[in-house]
Amino acid sequence: MDVYHKVLVKLFEATGGRDTQTVDLKELVKREGFLGNYNDIFQLLSGKGWIAETTRADAVKITHWGVKEAKKSKSGVPDNSLLIKREVNKMVSSGKELVIMLEEFAFDISQENLKQVERKIAELNSAIGELKEKI
Repeated sequence: MDVYHKVLVKLFEATGGRDTQTVDLKELVKREGFLGNYNDIFQLLSGKGWIAETTRADAVKITHWGVKEAKKSKSGVPDNSLLIKREVNKMVSSGKELVIMLEEFAFDISQENLKQVERKIAELNSAIGELKEKI
């Protein structure tokens, strides 16, 4: 979990997940040991719409989007796009293996080489099916 999400989760905990509670963000960031990055943290959380400013300096409220993001971060669910990229990279490797198997099959046309090609294609089809569910 990155610094921004750590602070967001702490803000979530401090507010009890209620968007009516006000918290001194600067003090919270200071307690977490990230005071030097306060401006960056504030800008990102605000820019993403996860917090809303109040009339008091450095006092913020968590938004319902912030609550959603904090719950997601707290649950430890990985970012879906990172998971998808990982799956696609595996498919790229399998695709390269398929090309090598096809070249071997072209050189030595046999039932065994054909079965290997079929297995690799089935493996790729399965991976594509799983990927469709995640997108």
